[in-house]
Amino acid sequence: MAADLNFEIKKATQDDCLSIAQVHVLSWQHAYCDLLPGDYLAQLSVEKREAMWRNALSMGSSQVLVARSGDVLLGFISFAACRDEDAASDQAEIWSLYVCPAYWATGVGRALYFAAKVQIQEQGFKTLSLWVIKGNQRALQFYTRAGFKSDLSKTFELAGAELQELRLVQGIV
Repeated sequence: MAADLNFEIKKATQDDCLSIAQVHVLSWQHAYCDLLPGDYLAQLSVEKREAMWRNALSMGSSQVLVARSGDVLLGFISFAACRDEDAASDQAEIWSLYVCPAYWATGVGRALYFAAKVQIQEQGFKTLSLWVIKGNQRALQFYTRAGFKSDLSKTFELAGAELQELRLVQGIV
């Protein structure tokens, strides 16, 4: 399927926000179905996520790239300076990377990651980090193959579930 899939990566605009929100919600519902309660995932709101993404793009809090095949948004990545308290000034962070489940394992996520990494390097960042929920094996395998290593973990509660989140880091110079 990957060889047949043609898509382009571009900077997200306000016109992308509804599609970004739809991919965001659908990805959560699939990726976290074994980690979070089904009723919580079923109640995720595309409308609230759309408002969140509209605000994020308006504020410029992070850079967002989208992958599109014609009119279909396949996935997106959001990145900026690292938000962690212990982060060095030259550390960037992938805030989110989600691909529509129908396009998992097609190269869309990899292409988004590499496009963002080029911009991150051009902006002078030396390291890159992200947070991933332990148990999200697909994401952990993806990032491990990309060269990330775990350096910190923390536990948090969401929808009555206790989850462990891992910080993954890589040098990018």
